[in-house]
Amino acid sequence: MSNTLLALAKSFRNERLTADEFANAYMGLWKYERDNALLAKDGEMIGECLDNIFCIADLYNPQHDRDEFELDEVELRDKIDQLIDKLQVF
Repeated sequence: MSNTLLALAKSFRNERLTADEFANAYMGLWKYERDNALLAKDGEMIGECLDNIFCIADLYNPQHDRDEFELDEVELRDKIDQLIDKLQVF
């Protein structure tokens, strides 16, 4: 399991990282783990959660002229929070 990716998401959720710091670090680390077949070692539920977090992080846009489907920092944090809560239910 990718403890580092999950810990990074939890750090963002707990406001230890800004959205910019989180999105850049998470996406870079996720791509590294994907390219090195480390994500394949995660269970299906963990892997799906980490993939969903990646997709949501990719929707983050700090600019005020963002498209409707893009997320600001508050929306990003809320979506990450929901995904982590959903994962912890299982």
